[in-house]
Amino acid sequence: FLVEVAAAIAGYVFKDKVGASGRWGGARPYPEFFCCGANNYTDWSSIERFRVNNTVPQSCCRVNSTSCNVRPSPATVYENGCLQSIEAWMKEKILIVAPVALGIAFFEILGIVFACCLMKGIRSGYEVM
Repeated sequence: FLVEVAAAIAGYVFKDKVGASGRWGGARPYPEFFCCGANNYTDWSSIERFRVNNTVPQSCCRVNSTSCNVRPSPATVYENGCLQSIEAWMKEKILIVAPVALGIAFFEILGIVFACCLMKGIRSGYEVM
């Protein structure tokens, strides 16, 4: 219970500080964010496989074509980096997750209070001899 409350509060307090720390896994494609690379599509040129062929992953393509990732340009691939897209997504979702976590914590407290009231009611029904 306390961990839920602490996580909800910490998430809300630090929502503006969401970002990359240390080494970011930008070498993974994120097609659901319509982005390419960590900062932009040129980040893929630091990986041997893509630098040699002058390509980017297929997930970077704006249109579903087999050749759009060859000799990439802003017209054929997503320009935005995934870092900014994921940060925006996380900031948007924290405003949903934190209140839900606090709501669940409220019902847990309510359950604890009712359990204590029930225990007191049961205990008062017995006499000590």
